[in-house]
Amino acid sequence: MMTGSFRKGARVKWNRGQGVGRGRISERFERQVERRIEGAVVRRNGSSRDPAYLVAADSGCEVLKLGSELSPA
Repeated sequence: MMTGSFRKGARVKWNRGQGVGRGRISERFERQVERRIEGAVVRRNGSSRDPAYLVAADSGCEVLKLGSELSPA
């Protein structure tokens, strides 16, 4: 069974610092992926069992998360 499987456009949330981030799935990756986000290189090892997702956060930035780090919002 896949962990945290979401479709493009799905609303998701994740823990961040002292609160919860929320956003919408933009892309899905079933392989290692790397993105430069706000000047930092972010990597996730996506797989068919635990895909990586590029998420358009409600705050206006992008985040790269594994499905296991996300839950439905």
